[in-house]
Amino acid sequence: RSGGMVLADHLRPHVPRVLPILSQYADSPEESVRNVVSESLGHLLMIDQDTALHTLMTLLSRKEKEGWRVRAAAVSAVRFAAAKQCQPQAILPTKDAVLACLADEELQVRKSALHSVNVVCLSVTCTEIFRAHTDYIFERIREDSKQKLELIREVDLGPFKHKVDDGLPLRKFAYTVCTSLLAAYPEQIASPALIDLVLQGLADNEDVQVICCQLLQDLCSWSFALFRIIGRIGDLVEPFDRCIMRCIKQVQAKQQVGRAMDMLRLYARTLKVVEPIAEANQHKMFVDF
Repeated sequence: RSGGMVLADHLRPHVPRVLPILSQYADSPEESVRNVVSESLGHLLMIDQDTALHTLMTLLSRKEKEGWRVRAAAVSAVRFAAAKQCQPQAILPTKDAVLACLADEELQVRKSALHSVNVVCLSVTCTEIFRAHTDYIFERIREDSKQKLELIREVDLGPFKHKVDDGLPLRKFAYTVCTSLLAAYPEQIASPALIDLVLQGLADNEDVQVICCQLLQDLCSWSFALFRIIGRIGDLVEPFDRCIMRCIKQVQAKQQVGRAMDMLRLYARTLKVVEPIAEANQHKMFVDF
């Protein structure tokens, strides 16, 4: 037997004593502490599934507004288990709770749930868990990928004021999960709706644009998806033209030249991926662009 199995056997009798301590610190105001709790819960789920699952489901069921940290820590435990290539039966009972967390009123809980879905979808052992729920997950992605004014706040730094977008990390996670869904379930995800998501992202922060360009390149790599998106290729011209012109102006003004050049290279690589599709379908407007 492997050393890991022997260690697990030694640890199993102590799991009931460890879980109450983890439950206590799941509500810690320190994110680093909650991360330790999540990782520990994910590992214990593989050692003593029944006992750890009972604690995990109890934490996930904390519905009060003040319990968002507990829910975030609990739903994060699922990704740590999936990252260890656990067997699907270890996290299958948490599926409905994880999906519910995607619609949680607290932004941090939704972000943690998206992170877990992302890891599960790409897991060799657990990828099938969410196959039947891709429509719902994509619906939640579309909602959390939108820019929301209420999540933008202004910080007074003395000489000047700086705007902070608290929704940006969530939007980046949403787009990242979309690329994972396309990799895991291409037949179910590849659709014109993905072009809408790309168009929306090209008007967002540059970090989001990077993910959108990757998403578009991935979409074009699936031959069966091409006939679904051919009619939308022309819609890409205006947003890419806007992005390119912005970067050219930055270079001319000698503002963040390195970053601007990196973005121009990314746009060029992405457009080169789409170009053969446009040429094959005689899409003159895109080819001319």
